[in-house]
Amino acid sequence: MSLLNIITDFILNPWFIVSLIFWIIVIALVFALKNRKEAYSFFFPLLILFKTKKLNNFIRKISKKNPRFWRIFWNIGIFVSFGFTIFGFYFFYINIVTLILKPSPENAITPLIPGVTIDLPTLFYMILPLLFIMTTHEFAHGISANNDGVEIRSTGIMGVGLFFLVGFGAFVEVDERKLRSSKFHRNTRLRIAAAGTFVNAITAGIAFLLVINYALLVSPFYTQVIQVDSVLPAQDGGFNYGNLEPWDAIVAIKNSEDPDTDFLFLNLNDGISLTSVLSNTTSVKFSIGDNLTFRTYNSVTDLSSEKNVTLGPRYDIYEKIRFNYIPNGTAIRITYNFSSSSETDILITEVNGTAIDKLSGDTLELLLTNFTLKAINLTSDLGKDYIIDVEVIGVFIGVQSISYWMHKNDFAKFFTSSWPDFWLRELVWLFIISFSITLFNMMPLPVFDGDRFLKELVNWKFGENYSSTRKKKDRLIYKGTDTECKLTEYRVESVESVKILLKDAQKGDPNSEILLGKDKYELVDDIGDGFKDTVLVTLPETTSLQKDSVFEVTYEYWYDDKRKIKSIVLNTIRIIALGLIVGNFVLSFISFGFGLFWL
Repeated sequence: MSLLNIITDFILNPWFIVSLIFWIIVIALVFALKNRKEAYSFFFPLLILFKTKKLNNFIRKISKKNPRFWRIFWNIGIFVSFGFTIFGFYFFYINIVTLILKPSPENAITPLIPGVTIDLPTLFYMILPLLFIMTTHEFAHGISANNDGVEIRSTGIMGVGLFFLVGFGAFVEVDERKLRSSKFHRNTRLRIAAAGTFVNAITAGIAFLLVINYALLVSPFYTQVIQVDSVLPAQDGGFNYGNLEPWDAIVAIKNSEDPDTDFLFLNLNDGISLTSVLSNTTSVKFSIGDNLTFRTYNSVTDLSSEKNVTLGPRYDIYEKIRFNYIPNGTAIRITYNFSSSSETDILITEVNGTAIDKLSGDTLELLLTNFTLKAINLTSDLGKDYIIDVEVIGVFIGVQSISYWMHKNDFAKFFTSSWPDFWLRELVWLFIISFSITLFNMMPLPVFDGDRFLKELVNWKFGENYSSTRKKKDRLIYKGTDTECKLTEYRVESVESVKILLKDAQKGDPNSEILLGKDKYELVDDIGDGFKDTVLVTLPETTSLQKDSVFEVTYEYWYDDKRKIKSIVLNTIRIIALGLIVGNFVLSFISFGFGLFWL
C-alpha cells in the first residue's frame, strides 16, 4: 500500500471525520468566546476545557439532598483511601523486589503511552472509561467540597478529539486557597482529598463485579459460542474442508443419528464448548469416524444451516516430536525429540515412502488423516529410517475457532455480535484504569491526592507553632480588572510596601514602577478565617494600568516554626514513594521493554 493510499484511508476514516467535525465546532465556540478567554482553556489538538458555573447548581443539589449521608460516606472514604496509600507502598515495594529477584511479565509496570506501550485501537477502548473516571472523580471532589461548605469556583466540560478519538468529560474547580486556610477543619480537607479516589475505588469494584458476571448480564440477549475462523484442508490434517466455512458460528451439536431434540446448545460460560463436546464428556456421544450435525449461523451470509461434520482421529505425534518445514516445502526438520528430551536436527524427506512436497499436498499432516494409522516411517536425507508408533488420543475435525456472541433475538441481532464484546472491553478497561488511578493517585507525590492527604497527616502529627515573623515578597500579575492581591501566606501581620511594575517599561526607566502610598492599599481578611491575607489596591485616578503589569507586595507574616521539620518529613516520604514508582518503571523497562502495560 502506497503512502498516498495510507493517508487517504486515514483521512476518509469515519472516526477521523468525526474528530475533524469536533474540532471545527470547538474552534467556532472558541471564536465566539474570544472576548471571554477565562471561559475556556484550549490545548489543540489534545484537549478543550469550557468553564461554567451552571453545573455548580447540579452539584449543590446533590450534596444538599442528604448531607448526613454524604458526611458519613466521605468519612468512610478517608479510611478507604488511606488504606490504598498503605497498600500502594506495600505493592510497589513487593513488586520491585520481585522484579529484582524473579522478574516476570505479570510484574511489569509500564506507563500507558499512546503509540509506544499501547496502540491507537486500544486507546480508543480506553477513552470512554478514562473520561467517565475523570468525570466521576472530579464530581466526587465537588460534592464533598460543597457538603463541607467549600466554594466551587467553576465546573466545566472537557472534550478530547484526537484522530480517531472523540469523547467528553467534566471537571470541578474548588477554591483551593480558602480550602488550605484555617477557615476549614483538617477533616474537611481529608474528605475532599479522599473523595475522588474513594469513588474510583468503588468504580473499580463495580466494574470488577460486572466483568465476572458479564455473561449473566447479557444472557437475555446473547450467548457465547464458537465461531469457525479457518478450516484446515486435508494436507494440513483437516477432515471438513469445503463443509464448514469461516464465519460459521456453531450454535448446537448432536450425533447425526440422534433426533433433533438431542441438540446440545453451546454456551461457553456454562462450560459447554466445542472442546468439551469433542472430549466426549457431554450428552453428545460418538466414536471416531462418526458424523456430528452442527447447527450453524453464518454472520456474513445471515443464513442458518445444519452441517454434517466428520470426526477424524487425533494422533499423539505432536507429543513425540517437534518439527517444521524447510522453506521450499520438500522436507521437514525435526528439532526436538520428546522421547529422549533432547534437541536434534534431523532432515526428513520421505513419510511412509512418499516424498514430502508441501506445494503438491504431500505432507506429514495428510498422513494423519488416515483412520487406521499405527506407525509412521520417517526417512532422512541420509536414507536412515525412523519408526514412530502412534496412538489415537482423541478426535479432530480440523478447524481453528474463536469465541462469538450469538444473538438470541432481533434486538441483539441489530446491534451485532460486536456489541457485547465492545462493552466487555470497556468494562475491563474501566476496572484497569480506575484501579490503577486509585493506586497511583493515593501515593504521596505532588499533584496527586495522596500528597494532600499526607500533608494533613503530617500537619496533624507535628502541629503548628506561629511564634515568629518573617518578611516575604509576592509578585502578582494584573489581569485587567481585579486589583485584589491574594498573598501566598495566610497570616499576614503588616504590609511594608506595594509597587506596580509597569508592563513594557524599559529597564532602568525611573517611571517603570509606581510605589503606592499606604492610603492606596488595605490589608484585609478575604478568606474569613480571622487572619489577614489579601491586599486591596486602589489605583490612582491618573493611572492607566496595562494588563499583565505586576503588583509587587512586600509584607511581614507569622511563620510556622514547625514548617521545616514537616517539610523534611513530607519530602522524605515523597522521595521514597517516587523511588518505588520510578524503580518499578525502570526495572520493568530493562526487563521487558515498552511492549507491556500495567495490568
